[in-house]
Order: sequence, then C-alpha cells, then structure tokens
Amino acid sequence: MTAAGPRSGPRSSPTSPGGATSDKFFRLVTSLQASGFEDLRGADVSANVPISERLLNEIVQQSLPPSLPVRDLHVSPRDGDRFDVRLRVGSSSLLPPLKFALRIYRQPELPSSPVLVLKLEMGALASLAAPALRFFDAFPRGVRLEGDLLSIDIAELLAQRGLDQYLQHVRRIELHTSNATVVATIRAGVS
Repeated sequence: MTAAGPRSGPRSSPTSPGGATSDKFFRLVTSLQASGFEDLRGADVSANVPISERLLNEIVQQSLPPSLPVRDLHVSPRDGDRFDVRLRVGSSSLLPPLKFALRIYRQPELPSSPVLVLKLEMGALASLAAPALRFFDAFPRGVRLEGDLLSIDIAELLAQRGLDQYLQHVRRIELHTSNATVVATIRAGVS
C-alpha cells in the first residue's frame, strides 16, 4: 500500500531486468566491447569462481550435440582434481551405465595452448571399455579423445559460441575440484 492507496499491477524499477539502469549498463558494456575495452586499459582482474555440481551438469547438458548417443550423463566433481562420470550409451535400458573417472592432467596454457586435458582413469577396465567410449568421436569440434586423454579446446568451444574475442583478455585459467564443486581460477586484463 502506498500513500495514494493500494498498488496495482507489477512493480517496475529502473534497476530491474529490462529497466532503465540495466539498459544503460548493457549499452555501456556493448560500447566498451566494441572499442576492445580501450577505456579499461591497464585493468587486471582475478577471480575464483565456484561452479556447483548442478551448474556443471547443466553446462555439460547444454553443450552436448543432439547427435551424441549418450543419455543420463552426470559429472560429479571429487577432491583432488577428479571427476566421476556416469552415462548410458545408446537408447537401450538393457545396457548398464558406464562409470569412469577423469583426472585433470594438464591445465590450459594461455595463449599458446588453450586446451584442458583430462586423463581417463579406469584401471584394468580401460581396455574393455575402449570400444564403448567411441561415442566421444561424436563430440563437437574442440573435444577429442586420444588414447586415455580427453582434450577440451577452450578457444574452439568459445569460437563456436561467438565468444572467442574474450579469450584474448584472459591470461590464465585453472580448474580445480573439491567435493561437489569445480573452482575456476581466472586472471584477465586489458593491456
């Protein structure tokens, strides 16, 4: 209720999504981007960004091509830079889920090698599971499996989404895991 009586209709605020402030902020960011962030020259930003298991799996699901013959994919971050992965290959419910672990083997080295490398850890089952892992061939450009190493080319994946221009400002990316969380450490700047 206001001094003039009860409010009717939705509240609007200049700072709400779509409001005047957010429109002005979006135009400012767009202008900075168009200039190559020239007016922010000398900026140096470091961030540790925690990514929950739920958000990680949402990102993974949205990134999978529809042609990939995988369902029920779930990635669980574990302590020690490791992930447990569970998935089903194909549409048959008769096949048991495939379970394996991935370990961060090599961090991206920017700008020369923007590739995150994960090592498949399956022990003695690796040779038996290799034929079942051929589905990795269906991953998008930038993701490939060679032997027991899964390489994720960050530059290629960003380019596919029209975001590759931002990578020139990133000086370092590292991923580490703790129970149920991935922490992305990012250092970026405008020089």
